[in-house]
Amino acid sequence: MSERHHNIVIINLEMENLKKVVSLGQASKITGYHSDYLSALIRKGEMKGEKVGGSWFTTEEEINNYIFKQKIRHKKFAILDFFSPTRTKKILISAGILFSVIILFGIYLYGKIIKVNFEEGKKTLSSDAEIIN
Repeated sequence: MSERHHNIVIINLEMENLKKVVSLGQASKITGYHSDYLSALIRKGEMKGEKVGGSWFTTEEEINNYIFKQKIRHKKFAILDFFSPTRTKKILISAGILFSVIILFGIYLYGKIIKVNFEEGKKTLSSDAEIIN
């Protein structure tokens, strides 16, 4: 590919996105993704870019768009994972067990309170009976 065509492609990318054109080597440093992975994204159409000669180019805007899409995708999957059927089942079982323990403990305490009140009532009743006699 001629130098002139190389410049035209880069100018087209700059005009299209009004952003700085970067090589995939530079994009790799920005994103942390390998340049081969980035070129595969371009070939699959997940990111815009051009191959000029033997080198791939994209824009900073495309890189930022891809990173943003990845963050959204990860958040969506994180939410879906949180409400997965197995996790929901475990949460419901745990909540049921906890609720049962709280109820049983409440019944136990209620029984203790009634017993104490009953015994205090007996003492009061017996002391009242002694006064009458």
